[in-house]
Amino acid sequence: MEALNEDVLDQLVDAVAGDSGGGPLILLTAPRAGYGKTHLLGRIAVARANESVMVPLAFRAGDALILATLARRGMESLAQAPAEYPGWSRLRESCAHVVTLLLHRLIDHGQLNCANPSQALKVLEGPVEEVFSEQGKARVIGDWVRKNRDSLKSALAILASKSLPVRAELLDGWLAAMLDQSLEGGQAGLAEMQELALADAEIGTPVWLRLLSIWRPVVLLVDHLDGLYRNPQAGVTIATLLMDLVDYHQVHVLLCLNQDVWQATFGHHLPSALEDRLTASQVLLRGLTEADAESLLRLRLSHSGLDDELQKEFESFVSVKRHFLGRPVGSVSARAFLRHCARQWDIFQAAPATPSEPDSSDWMPDLAMPEAVMPDVTEDESCLPLKTETISESALVASLPALFDHETVDQVQVMAEGLAEPRPALPQDEPAAVSESLATATESPTETPDESPAQLVASSHNSLLDGKEDRLEDWKSIPSTPSEVTPTAPSPDAFVKLREMLSRLRQPGDKALLPSANGSPLKPAPDAGSSVDASTPKSPLAEVAKPVPDDLPGRFQALRLQMSAEAQAQPLDYQKLADLIRLAGRRFPLVRYSQHELPGLTGSYVMYWALQGVEILFGLAPLSDQAYWRTLSGFAAGRQADLASLGERECHRPADFKIVTFRSDREQTAWQNLMHSGLLPAPTAEVMDCVFLDAASLASLYAMQRIIKEAEFGTLQAEPTQVMSVLARELDFFWKRITRVSAVA
Repeated sequence: MEALNEDVLDQLVDAVAGDSGGGPLILLTAPRAGYGKTHLLGRIAVARANESVMVPLAFRAGDALILATLARRGMESLAQAPAEYPGWSRLRESCAHVVTLLLHRLIDHGQLNCANPSQALKVLEGPVEEVFSEQGKARVIGDWVRKNRDSLKSALAILASKSLPVRAELLDGWLAAMLDQSLEGGQAGLAEMQELALADAEIGTPVWLRLLSIWRPVVLLVDHLDGLYRNPQAGVTIATLLMDLVDYHQVHVLLCLNQDVWQATFGHHLPSALEDRLTASQVLLRGLTEADAESLLRLRLSHSGLDDELQKEFESFVSVKRHFLGRPVGSVSARAFLRHCARQWDIFQAAPATPSEPDSSDWMPDLAMPEAVMPDVTEDESCLPLKTETISESALVASLPALFDHETVDQVQVMAEGLAEPRPALPQDEPAAVSESLATATESPTETPDESPAQLVASSHNSLLDGKEDRLEDWKSIPSTPSEVTPTAPSPDAFVKLREMLSRLRQPGDKALLPSANGSPLKPAPDAGSSVDASTPKSPLAEVAKPVPDDLPGRFQALRLQMSAEAQAQPLDYQKLADLIRLAGRRFPLVRYSQHELPGLTGSYVMYWALQGVEILFGLAPLSDQAYWRTLSGFAAGRQADLASLGERECHRPADFKIVTFRSDREQTAWQNLMHSGLLPAPTAEVMDCVFLDAASLASLYAMQRIIKEAEFGTLQAEPTQVMSVLARELDFFWKRITRVSAVA
């Protein structure tokens, strides 16, 4: 996969390139595991192998977070990494280069007697394997170094002390261990270097990393910090150590984290100054694109050994385009996609083979009409209507092959019914002919005082189908195909009338209002104390409907007064607003509600409303939470791109899109900082709609949220939907404001 994360790879390679002067710490974050973060680090190591010393670092359980641990784990990783020369490790290669470079300087400065200095310098500039390997062409120099090891280490230490802030006596042991590693390889000198690293905490200098920087710039690749999840103290310590390496020890650092680890271990747990420095050079790793996924699938198939025809069949079976349809841009990880392909391969293998001849009688039943059924038609009767005996649908289904066994048929049928698209039961979606029929039915009210509510509903339904020719003609005139139906826009008072009807229907006590059979004005129900025949059956509505308390409006007003102090003195409570938006989104008939977890922010969700011609994304987090708004802006950018692509593909204007958030007087400064911080890209900032809520509005919203919670917990004898129905008018200002398209700032 040469093109996978190619732009990020080039950016990181350029960031870690340069001299030994170090550079800013690079923070590479991925939304979650499986996005190819470690794979990208390997590609960076390969790309910079000839210009830098790449030192992978992974902490283990129980490690002390000190400089000595950095050196120990770095040595172990290089000792296990193979070099290009057979039998050599990266640790031996780096130590040999440090030794040969110091020897070259000694000879060049005339501090080391040599019979042929120019020839020795030329050999030391060549491959180190030729000097220190037993089969090397310059092994004579390596043998001389082995014989004079004790005298050479002191001279090399003195020379190295001129480039490092470390005393020559301390460097003497390091150079001896590096000489052993260069000459012998394996574990020679490794234990000595790890013991010497314990003194790094005392002198405050990672001596081993500084010695490596004599040869080439050192790049520290810090990964696999998942074991420190929810350990804020460890996050502060590691961040401080790494920043010291960058600022004072000329080491490039590339810190790799998943978003959940960053939020739980680092993030807002760090001091603001340290967090700003860590995130100054941050790179976010995105998921696969559709083209990347197709390339990855073809790459795996090309290495699988399958023939070309089978590869094409499986690629068509997987249907990468269908897998990416409707998914936010950058939300598909490489690991998740490969696991999806693995599951599809199992299904592909278990599926029956496609027959080569589609019209074969082995798998397709013979649907030809039997001769006994065909009538005897003569030439004279050819113009007469053909009267044939049709095959029943049950007989046709019985002749088809069974795809499921007897035990699975019922389950599959239930699943199919659940997947079927429900027919919207909204008045504005009904055909015009039906609406006119209903209007005609309500023009002539008929009083039926002795009928129950169930009988009223039944008679109202039957009045439309009473055999009258005009009503039947109205129903027959309904178009048979959906394309012939012209949708009727809802009136502005549709919600108001619906709320009034529900409010009157659910009036408690002895004055409850019941609808008449023909849609006439509602009339009061009989008093509870009046004489009613005990044998009269109870209304089904009376048995199911839960009475609404009489003091519900009064309770709301009391709560609003109680919440006024909190609305004025406390910051905006986004959780209470989220409860209201969630309940309203699930209840309003014109709203398609959905909820999505933000990639990389475990436990953080974003709510989504889709209305006719407009889609609303709700940002319900403090305006100072930069991580949330950075992730939300990426999610919104992906949805904007999807809407634009859908509109272009279907040749219509894309739906209006906006991000709704909220602020009070206390959030004014945070809102200004967010808009001027550059955290939100220009396309996202243009669709931001920050709704201002004053103290009175907040008190109404908080009161509604509290009374709904009381209904959910059973403290209030009413259902949450009943509360919304009775008190919906109280929040009209709120619903109209958030659904207003022209309010986008």
